[in-house]
Amino acid sequence: MILTVGNTKGGVGKSTVSINLAVEATKDGKKVLLIDTDGQASSAAFFAERQKKDIDISLKPSSQLHKEVHKLEKSYDLIIIDAGGRDTSIFRSAVASCQYLLIPIQAGQFEVWAVEDTVKVLREIQPLTDLQTRFVFNRVRARTTISNETVEAMEIYKGDGKILEQRLYDRTAFAKSISKGQGVSEFEPRGIAAQEIQDLYRAIMDEMEKLK
Repeated sequence: MILTVGNTKGGVGKSTVSINLAVEATKDGKKVLLIDTDGQASSAAFFAERQKKDIDISLKPSSQLHKEVHKLEKSYDLIIIDAGGRDTSIFRSAVASCQYLLIPIQAGQFEVWAVEDTVKVLREIQPLTDLQTRFVFNRVRARTTISNETVEAMEIYKGDGKILEQRLYDRTAFAKSISKGQGVSEFEPRGIAAQEIQDLYRAIMDEMEKLK
């Protein structure tokens, strides 16, 4: 199965989400390939710091990824594509490659408006595939709740994908773990951030299993 974590807007934490989902999948006994299509190569930088070599990493900023990646599916239980952060042929290829698209967004009206470009790409590609799309709120500020206005504003995209109930909060453990080449559940196994990413991973896997 192929999961793309993407958004044409930068700074939404897609690489952090991609990395942590890859770590959780490996801990779950899956053979994982993480493909970094972003020019900043954030995911690749993480794996340069990682002591464990339990996840395969590929730098592949290719506009032909959707033609190439399926050749690798039989070799892995899960392929995660880290995609973004502009509307390019590379980003579109990453979206066209997957069965499940996860779009990290942040709370706030500006963030809702910013996701429109990603949704436009999705709407062009979705009719040609069996693509399932989900939105996840990321970097939610602790001790605050997502305003009803933000959730209501996302209603304009309800035909494109649903918002997952699971949310990732803006916790320092995410940043600290990345700098050490660890997933947050390795860095602080009993921490709240670890529980959040584990809940998100399980929700995604449960949905992806139904796509097989």
